[in-house]
Amino acid sequence: MVMSSNKKVIELISHLSTQLNQLGILLQTNIADQFTVHNMASYVHIDILKHRIYLRFKLSINGIELFDNDIINIQITEGIIHATCTVYSNYGIDNVMKYQNDLDDFELAIFDKIFIELLSCITSHISLLTQSN
Repeated sequence: MVMSSNKKVIELISHLSTQLNQLGILLQTNIADQFTVHNMASYVHIDILKHRIYLRFKLSINGIELFDNDIINIQITEGIIHATCTVYSNYGIDNVMKYQNDLDDFELAIFDKIFIELLSCITSHISLLTQSN
């Protein structure tokens, strides 16, 4: 049974999992429209005990694995939501965004900004990595 003090956090994590799943689908769709992709997936992982949720992204082109990492990490601690977005590949590492705010001030509109930034960054990595092969 979930403690009532954590109910708000649990509900937010549930909602965030839906948002991250949708973001993963949008990333895959946009990348598939731009590149010839052979293997691509995104997964949402939830650790309810640690109040942590993350989006893992995997991508292979021409048999070469370009990505297999957590691109969005979100953790809720003591009423504060922390989010980091990082893209790393053989090309390098890009810290796309860091976000921190009180739970009461958190706005889901941040996911629109995250999507635009992540898509641009991942697309750049793919272009640079596929040009060098």
